Order: sequence, then C-alpha cells, then structure tokens
Amino acid sequence: MKRMRVFKKMAVLIVLSVVLSAPSNVIYAFAEEYIDKSESVDYEQSNLIENEESVENNQSDVKISEEVSSEKESEEKIEVEGQNQSSGVPNLKEQNQNDEVQSLEEKNVEIPSNLTPGWFLKEGDWYYYDLNGTRASGWRYIGNVWYYFNGDNISKPGVMSKSTHQLINGNMFVFDASGAMQTGWILEPEGWYYADGSGALANGWRYVNGAWYYLDGSNTEHPYLMLNNTKKTIAGCDYYFANGGAMRTGWILEPEGWYYADGSGALANGWRYVNGAWYYLDGSNTEHPYLMLNNTKKTIAGCDYYFANGGAMRTGWILEPEGWYYAREYGTIKGWLYLGNLWYYLDGNNEEYPGLMVSGQDKVIAGEKYSFNPNGDMRAGWYMSNSGEWYYYDNYSGQICSGWKYVNNNWYYLDPQDNNKMIPGGWKKFDNGYYLFNSDGSMVTNWSYVNGNWYYFSSDGLMRTGWQWIGNKWYYFYYENDSHGGVYGAMARATSIDGWQLQTDGSMLTDKQAEMSQMAQAYNSNTNYLILVDRAACKVAVYAGRFGAWNNIMYWDCAPGKSSTPTVSGTFTVQGKGYYFDSGSARCYWYTQFYGNYLFHSVLYSKYNGSLMDGRVGIPLSHGCVRLQIDNAKWIYDNIPRGTKVVIY
Repeated sequence: MKRMRVFKKMAVLIVLSVVLSAPSNVIYAFAEEYIDKSESVDYEQSNLIENEESVENNQSDVKISEEVSSEKESEEKIEVEGQNQSSGVPNLKEQNQNDEVQSLEEKNVEIPSNLTPGWFLKEGDWYYYDLNGTRASGWRYIGNVWYYFNGDNISKPGVMSKSTHQLINGNMFVFDASGAMQTGWILEPEGWYYADGSGALANGWRYVNGAWYYLDGSNTEHPYLMLNNTKKTIAGCDYYFANGGAMRTGWILEPEGWYYADGSGALANGWRYVNGAWYYLDGSNTEHPYLMLNNTKKTIAGCDYYFANGGAMRTGWILEPEGWYYAREYGTIKGWLYLGNLWYYLDGNNEEYPGLMVSGQDKVIAGEKYSFNPNGDMRAGWYMSNSGEWYYYDNYSGQICSGWKYVNNNWYYLDPQDNNKMIPGGWKKFDNGYYLFNSDGSMVTNWSYVNGNWYYFSSDGLMRTGWQWIGNKWYYFYYENDSHGGVYGAMARATSIDGWQLQTDGSMLTDKQAEMSQMAQAYNSNTNYLILVDRAACKVAVYAGRFGAWNNIMYWDCAPGKSSTPTVSGTFTVQGKGYYFDSGSARCYWYTQFYGNYLFHSVLYSKYNGSLMDGRVGIPLSHGCVRLQIDNAKWIYDNIPRGTKVVIY
C-alpha cells in the first residue's frame, strides 16, 4: 500500500511537471494533498487515468481526467465538452488547445483556495485557477472569450457567471450558458439587448447597420431592453420604433391616421413639404399629438387651409357643398382674385362661409356695384342676358359701360336711355345726325348698301350728305328734304346734280370724263371691260359693263409716246402680260401688251438698284408705250383679261 502511494505520488509529479511547468514545491504540495484525499475515497472513484490527445497544428494537448463511475457525472462532462465552441462556452478540448492547462473534475470535495491552473467544475459551477494556482476573481480572457468570476459571491467565491445579467462596476453585462460575455445583439425571452464592444449593455441610442435603435435604460423591469414596435417620448420628442426595433422615419401609419418622422426620427410638428406637397402635422391635437390633418379644413396662424383625402394641402379651386373657394400656398384667398384673365371675388365678409366665391349675382364692393357670372367670374367684356340683350362690362373696373365703347377695332353704342343695352343693329339718330349699326352691334363706316341704296359713313360713323370726295371721285348724297328729290342720305346715280353728270356708280364725271364716257358707249368688247386712251389729254379710262352701258371705274393720268415716237392709234385687244422688261438701264414693271411692242407698263425704274428713274405722267414722253404709275399698271395686269378691247385716239 505504501509502495502504491509512492508510485501515485511519482506519477502525479511527473505529469504535472510536464504539463504545467509549475514550481516543484507547489506541485509537490498538491500531489500530497491529492493522494491523501484520494485514498480516503472509494478506490473505484479515485482511479486516475492519464490520456494523451493527438497533436494538432504542432501543439500538444495533454488531458488528465478523473473518471467517475457515476453515469450522471459522465453525462454531465460530455454535455459540457459538446457545447458550441464559437459561442464562448468553456470546452475542455478547446481550453487544452489554447491554454495548455490541465482540467480536473472532483465531486463531493471541498475546493481548495490554491489549485492547479485551469477550469474546475464543482456541483455544476465552474471556477478557474490562474497559473499561480490562485482561484480566479473578476474578469479573465480565456480562449478569446471574456469570463467573469464573481469574487463577491459569499457562498461560492469565484464562481463563473453564466446565463445571467450582472451589474459590474455600474455596467450591466450578459453572460450566456457557457459563461461567455456577450457583445452585439442579445436575444432574451423579453426581447433584444445590445452590448457594446466592451460587453456593457447599451443605454440610449445606438446606430447599428444603417438604423437607429433605442435601448431603454429607464425600463425598471428589463433595463436596457430595446424598444420594439412601440412609440416613446424621449427628451421631449416622440419617436416610433418598427417591429424589429429600428427607429422609424418618414410616413408612419397608425390606426388613428398618419404621422411623419423627420430624419432625426422625431415626429414632425407643423408644416412639412414631402414629395411635392405640403402636409400639416397637428401638434395641438390633444388626443393624438402630431397627427396629420386629413380631408379637413383648419385655421392655422389666422389663415384657412384645406387638406385633401391623403393629407396634401389643397391649392387652386376647392369645391365644398356651399360653393367654391380658392387656395394658394399660404391659405385660402379672400377678396379679389385675378386668374386666367378673369376676376373673381372671394367674400371674406361672409360670416358663415368666409372666402366663399361670389357667383351669379350683383354685389356692392367698396361702394361699387359688380356683377358676377354663374361660374363666379366678374362680368367683363360682353355679356348677354337671359332675354338676349347685350351689355358690356369694363375689363378692368368691372363696371357696366354706357354710351360709346370701342372694342376690337369697332365702335358700339350702349344706350343709356335703354338700361345700357347695346344697340343691336339699324339706324340711330343722334344730335349730329344718323348712324347705322350692323346686326352684331358694330357701327358702320365707309360704304353700306341698305334697301337698294348706297350710303356713305365717315370714319366717325356719321352718315354723310351732299357732295363728298371719296377715292378721288365726287359723289352726291341727298339731304333731308333735298330739292333734287331722293332718299335722305342715299347716293345719287345716273343723274345730273347742279349741272354735273353722275354715272351709274354715282361718281361725278369731269368734262373730259364725260366726253370719254360718251365715246365709250359706242364700243363693244369681248370682256366686261373696256379701255380708252386719250393721247392729247394724257388720260386712260377703264370701264366696266357692256355695250351702251359702260361705267367709268378708273381714270388715270398717263405718259403716251412723244411726238417723235408716238403711241399707235386705233382699236386693239389685250394680248400678253409680264412682270418686267429692261430697256437700257431702265426697268419697266407689270406690262400688258395691246399691239406688237406697244404696252401698258409702269414708269421707269433702275434695273440695278430698283430706284425710280422717271416717274412722270400726264405728258407725252415715252417711246410709244403708255406709261402708268406702278400701282395702276399692276391693276391692269391683275384685273383686265386678255381679249379686252383697247381704243387709242
């Protein structure tokens, strides 16, 4: 027996000295104590087995374990060794690899204060001994994992903390079932926690993977628990947290409606411009602070605002049951509104509906009477009543107009003696004479044919009487009770007035015109036109009509051929036409041929720069052609057809 005791002591000394390289006095003392205690225990429970583990990565793993016959103790050890190494759970094999220490397990023995370095399991609790054999207390970094050994535990000094939240030096730490200190996100039955790199549980805001989270240190039941799927007031601001804990930003839908969180996460209060529209988050809502206004009207800072279904502030025309309103970015309009070239009035004095658009009525505003159409626009310009009468309202003042009104290049008369109605057409006698109005109400000017007679109205609209010089011709219009007879104001035709002969077109003939017109009646023409040229008088007369009923329509001065190159005389017909021809340095425009090289054409222009070279007419000076002012030459070119007879005498 004594020999066996010596053998055991030698075996222990050899193994410990190899594995631990500890001081010989420590190793010897421990071996003495260990062998003495093991001899007092049942021999089967103290059988010490030395095992050698395989060499991995050029490192020697030596494991000495004490096998206990109890099946329960064996299962417990297997369970511990099989835990996930990556989670920081103590693993005997891992510890041997990392720390090259010996692991001892002993049941039902008192733990000594000094023991061989390494892990020690007693009654389900783990302890750790430093290299000097002292039981660990406080933090230890073992196998790339932090552990905490509670030296303040009175009943179990130095016991490893595991499966717990523990307050250490004012900070809360979490240890998993293996005793490893946790970092990052930690899921517990009550929810999530977050541990910083130091292992201390985060308190307050943390920005993790692109999102903000809040770890609630004020939670008395679960301090530092992450806020999740909830709302919380933090530092005076309200925040929403999604399912998953991320702080919410942007639009947030709750049963009562929508909220909006700014980029900071705080719920918005007041106006926010989002995606092209304005919204209002109502901080004055006592039941639901910061709830978005939706499908409603609200007075904000003294201005009325309307909000659509969806919350966007409404602008432009807004239809309510009582009528129309108009809103800009700063609220509904009150007073005058000029829109689309029309005026509207939003009645701010309407006590029941402030800002309601006035429509379909007359209204006195600032002492002036205004009329508004059924669609609300102020009457401006022409307005037709239900009975068909026309009125005109000034475009700027909105006032109904009375008397003469000039609109779109026409004059109208709005009769003050007939409620300012527009005269719809016909004659109107004024103090200075008669005026005629078209059926659209516009005043007649110039010539007008009425009931078989021609009348002439000057540019001011007054009907003219007596002799009138019009278009370089004289005409006669009968006076009222004229001694020559005739209808008051009508043009005299085909008669003699005061010794002057009037054509059928009403124009008075001079002596020379009368002479030429009398001559023209004896000629026939293949067309409805006839041209006579008096070389001596240097005159060209153009007639329209037929044989015996020619009417002089044009009478011009001309420049026939000079004595050395006279214009041919006789009866001819119109032949070819052309734009121009050149003669030396001169150019003649709009020529009309009547015989050989004899032409009607314009006076002379420079062919080089188009300037007038010789514009004289009324004297014979051409080389045989009949020169005319350029407009008259063009008139013949444009209007006289080929085959028209030309008489030159």
